[in-house]
Amino acid sequence: MDLEKRINENYDRLTANDREVLNLILRDKDRTTQMNSPELAAHCHVSRTTLVRLFKKLGISTFAEFRLLLQEKSGGGTASRLDMQEILSGYHRMVDDLKAYDYDTVCQVIHEADTIYLFGTGNEQKAIGEEFKRIFLMFGKCCIDLFDYGEVEYASRNFKAKDLFIAVSLSGESQSGIDVLRFVQCRDIRTLSITRWTNNTMARMCRYNLYAGTKMIGGGEGVKQGAGYEMVAAFYILLDILSVNYLEYMRESHGTGRTV
Repeated sequence: MDLEKRINENYDRLTANDREVLNLILRDKDRTTQMNSPELAAHCHVSRTTLVRLFKKLGISTFAEFRLLLQEKSGGGTASRLDMQEILSGYHRMVDDLKAYDYDTVCQVIHEADTIYLFGTGNEQKAIGEEFKRIFLMFGKCCIDLFDYGEVEYASRNFKAKDLFIAVSLSGESQSGIDVLRFVQCRDIRTLSITRWTNNTMARMCRYNLYAGTKMIGGGEGVKQGAGYEMVAAFYILLDILSVNYLEYMRESHGTGRTV
């Protein structure tokens, strides 16, 4: 049984940090396959004990067994087809996680904001911010895109206590995002991070947080070494679920009651 099948079968036992560690390992299998246990622990920014606990959750007894499973998935030059059913199952699990959130507090913060400022740390993140803007403009919210530190600095003169600054990042470890949030933290404005599953720096810097899991798909034979694609559709699903919850929040706040 290869490593990703073990992950799939034991997914419910994994914590958010476990998933992030595995994501780091699988993202660059050719490199991590060559690492010993101290090197792998350092690469994943965890202790060796944490790795051992993670392996036990996957039914793996030793580091040698783990490396063997990782090498099998690497394929030894044999092309393997992507498991579409596994990908779809992963999305089902992500949607279940997203539905389990209590969105009331975030919806209240969005509702109370006169202006919502959006900052994305990269092109995909800015696209996610654009989708947030598209949705909430329809709800009558004033949303403003900020593209870099300079624009954030310029816009800060208009920040108000109940306004909302939203930072979008996949990893939550982008230096540009951290620098922007350090600046914003010193201003009187509420902050919300939207990042993937993990306890990351940007999430810790913000008062409110939303999370959406991603999935990394590695390249196969004939694909540039180290190439892969990170599936981020969960972020857009998160925004759809958030918008539905916002509509329900507005109905409740006007005394019409919440519908299911």
